[in-house]
Amino acid sequence: MMDSPRRKGPDPRWIYPIRADVKCSHRDGIVVLEYPKSFSPLERKLHGILGGPTKIKRPLDDIGTLLWEMADGGTNLLEIYLRQQEEFHERVEPVDKVVGGLLETLLTLGLMELDYKPEGEKRAKRIVVREVEE
Repeated sequence: MMDSPRRKGPDPRWIYPIRADVKCSHRDGIVVLEYPKSFSPLERKLHGILGGPTKIKRPLDDIGTLLWEMADGGTNLLEIYLRQQEEFHERVEPVDKVVGGLLETLLTLGLMELDYKPEGEKRAKRIVVREVEE
């Protein structure tokens, strides 16, 4: 995986996913995340008129659940990839695309962050993918 000619970008041994501080629960062996909806100005007006929930409950599948549970800031992305392959075999092939795509979605939603700590550096550098508007 590390010497693949198609792999581009930073070394996954130096990237550490970190869960956001959101409410999560377990239901039938999977993680369910609960976080506030982000409304645009128009959506806020419509919500004021029509009502509706102000929070999103997002259940993760078993692959997402394992990613969420391992994203503790102390486990690097390579370790997560290897564990996903052990657990789910062909379902996550190619693992960098499948798990990476899920990770990208969680980053975009503001549900995860990444720390980047190149070999030999004492302090991590925070990677910001996108600021979430409130």
